Amino acid sequence: MSPNGLRDFLQGAAPRSPTRAKLEHWLAGRGPVTRPPNIGQFIRLLNELSRDLSARQTMQMGRQVADLLVESYEARSLSVPPWVQNLRRHYEAHDKAAGDVA
Repeated sequence: MSPNGLRDFLQGAAPRSPTRAKLEHWLAGRGPVTRPPNIGQFIRLLNELSRDLSARQTMQMGRQVADLLVESYEARSLSVPPWVQNLRRHYEAHDKAAGDVA
């Protein structure tokens, strides 16, 4: 990454896709995460990954991923982390709100 690219990135600019891939690879290799994921981060990532889908399809995918996480923890007899429980509640709340409108 060039000095100007780094400066722009630190000021909030989005890096070019090859640079972004390199930054993500570097970040992934930094070792274990020291704090639990934030559901806001997950939702933003899901929205980024599902740009070509409708809002309804994105919500359905989020709900399915949350359910899969819960099932995976339970299948291994592990307690479901709070962030996963919050994620599931987020998508359940959206389902209920959509049901009220329909």
